[in-house]
Amino acid sequence: MPALKPMGVSGVPPKHVRAWTQQEDALLVGLYPSHTVPELTKHFQRTGPAIRSRIRLLLSQGVIHTKQPPLNTKELNTLIRNRHTKTIRELANELGRSTSTVGLNLRKRGYRFRKYGELHHRARYSDHLVELVTELRDEQGMTFSEIRKYIRDTTGISLKRWVLARLYARYTAADTVLCELLPD
Repeated sequence: MPALKPMGVSGVPPKHVRAWTQQEDALLVGLYPSHTVPELTKHFQRTGPAIRSRIRLLLSQGVIHTKQPPLNTKELNTLIRNRHTKTIRELANELGRSTSTVGLNLRKRGYRFRKYGELHHRARYSDHLVELVTELRDEQGMTFSEIRKYIRDTTGISLKRWVLARLYARYTAADTVLCELLPD
């Protein structure tokens, strides 16, 4: 079996381990506020992760500063107040921030963007119907087929067989607050 030829040049580091020079650091400091990482990759001939890592290092050393200041209390209050009625994208556009900034800031503080019950954009049935199904099932011990007949006779709503089990298991808008207040 033939011996393998050694890879690389002895004493010379591989191309991907090239150290950052002071000129590159100065250029990165100058270009960082006005350019994105993909634009910087073309300019420096380095990978995106390499540039992001260098930016993190320069941020931690205080050489460069974040492009946008952190959210202030007014913006945070807006996010907390509207989290049940608007999507992350709508709130991000309203504040002029990225969706990841909005989502991460609220998640750090223990808030969620989940929309339960009638607050969800694809909800077809009201929370009142969910509460009725739950009450009939739990307190009166009715089966789903009996509940289906009862709802059809009283409200005139005709439901498929599988809908009642889903309604019974579905959260309501009031459960959204409970999910945030109770520990996981």
